[in-house]
Amino acid sequence: MAAEESVEQKEETTAERPGRRRSRRRTALWALLALAGVVVVLNWTYGRLPPTPKPTGSFVTLAGGLRVRYLERTGPEPAVLLIHGLPGTAEDFEAVTPLISGHRTIAIDRPGYGFSSGGYFSFDRQLQAVHELIARLHLGRPILVGHSYGGAISLGYAERHPAEVRGLVLVDAAATCTRNTAFARDQARFVQFVELPVISPLADVTFSQLLRTASAEPAEEEAFSPEAVDARHHQRVLAINLKHGNLEAFAGETLAADGVIEGIDRNLHAIHVPAIVIQGDRDKLVKPACGRRLAASLPNASLEMVGGGHMVPYTHPQVVAAAVEKIAQARGG
Repeated sequence: MAAEESVEQKEETTAERPGRRRSRRRTALWALLALAGVVVVLNWTYGRLPPTPKPTGSFVTLAGGLRVRYLERTGPEPAVLLIHGLPGTAEDFEAVTPLISGHRTIAIDRPGYGFSSGGYFSFDRQLQAVHELIARLHLGRPILVGHSYGGAISLGYAERHPAEVRGLVLVDAAATCTRNTAFARDQARFVQFVELPVISPLADVTFSQLLRTASAEPAEEEAFSPEAVDARHHQRVLAINLKHGNLEAFAGETLAADGVIEGIDRNLHAIHVPAIVIQGDRDKLVKPACGRRLAASLPNASLEMVGGGHMVPYTHPQVVAAAVEKIAQARGG
């Protein structure tokens, strides 16, 4: 009798298993759909990117139809060309240029960023654009001010066109021992994937705005640390730098940067123009040791350490302006 009951219980248990499995699948499916719904709602509420503002300043069209936006302040020679980092806009120098009152200043949106033509442009094309821009705007032999990856652009240009550069102001410049982390490279590859034409529209309406907004905050905090994030910078990142085109430029340059910096480092000894290296002593993106090494590697450079992090054009604009004036005086400007 007991054996018969045991067989019956086993049969009932076996019969119940498919039903339980179906129930679990339905529960998991509904949970997944609910989670997806929450993500979509957050994507269009918390994560929703602000509208892109109308551009100010002027535009110049270079070879191949490349449009570059720039902000100009008039003044006497020598001219000063200010080149932002990765990412960024010309407004990264908005606290600096009013302090350079004795010179004409041109701050640009580098190709790929801001309101310039979007998408990834190689390092060589960046240098070519600077070369064309100097000629088109009649800047003569300008002082180049490069922040972060803009410092790499400035160094690369001085290597190739030394006679066309009056001097360099290198602000937390991405050079010497600066390298991207494996996480940064993986993030860049993911951005490239999400930016594919077939995937991008679907990602926009489901999750990518949320992801971009959520990832921007820790990245900016790291850049500005130990200072607070500048509210104007944060707004520009959301409204401009996290939009398509700018994202493609960011991903492409992130993946190319290590090779670019290695190439520049091999020829630092050949850059003889006057240079001032400004380095944040608590910079988390370009380590202070890298700034010291850069100043020691350039034959005609001096080093100015400042307190704080990576965003010196925001936190110490007067130091950048003073360095420009020192370079101008050193060259009879």
